Amino acid sequence: MSDTILLNSFIQNVRAAGAEIIFSQEDADLPSPQWEDLIDFTRAEVRSQYQNFENTEKWYNIRHALFRGRLGVAENGAIWLEDDDMPHRIIPFIAEHLILIIKTENIVVNMHEAYNKLAERDFGFGVFICGPSKTADIEQSLVYGAHGAKQLTVVLFD
Repeated sequence: MSDTILLNSFIQNVRAAGAEIIFSQEDADLPSPQWEDLIDFTRAEVRSQYQNFENTEKWYNIRHALFRGRLGVAENGAIWLEDDDMPHRIIPFIAEHLILIIKTENIVVNMHEAYNKLAERDFGFGVFICGPSKTADIEQSLVYGAHGAKQLTVVLFD
């Protein structure tokens, strides 16, 4: 599969899952005026501030959380996060808006290829995230944010 087709498939599936896509020249060039209270968990000094639960008020007020995605999957728009990139595994699920940055070169075709790449890595915890959290009941009432972030933005860069 060509790089263009792979990238277009990933973009289409991310959008189909309900997420927004932003294109950036580099990971440090984020358009973030609307994210005034962005917590950038790609920075080690920020991750260290969230290592424990002493200040629960800080945890309850995570509105915009930024993480680096390690791997993207074109067939479903899922993005892999690892425990090394987050101070606590609960944060991607309690943030109101999750922003994931990922290099276009880290996008693979399908889950088979993703799991083959992950088999080469050593990590304790990891999770695939695809779109904002949503659930529906038998009456077909769709609710966002029931089990995780209400919004997901994916920032792609070279």
